[in-house]
Amino acid sequence: ETSGMPIPKKEKPRLQISGKELLAANVLRLRRQKQWTQEELSYEAGLHRTMVGQIERQRRNVTLATMESLAAALDVEIGALLGQADN
Repeated sequence: ETSGMPIPKKEKPRLQISGKELLAANVLRLRRQKQWTQEELSYEAGLHRTMVGQIERQRRNVTLATMESLAAALDVEIGALLGQADN
């Protein structure tokens, strides 16, 4: 039985490094390894030409389908796009 009192909304837990931040850093690193421009990666991944830049600047939330396309174009597993570099 509830007393009609509103339940306070819990704040969303935060990761130390956001998924957006990890994705941005990894896409940038992997793209540079291939010596591709943002436009070349966009083409290889079948994405709009501005999307890679937006991802690298953490300006875009991406779908799993977009991550799969990027991973395939970069020839890595999808997990590599969210992995933390050992440095």
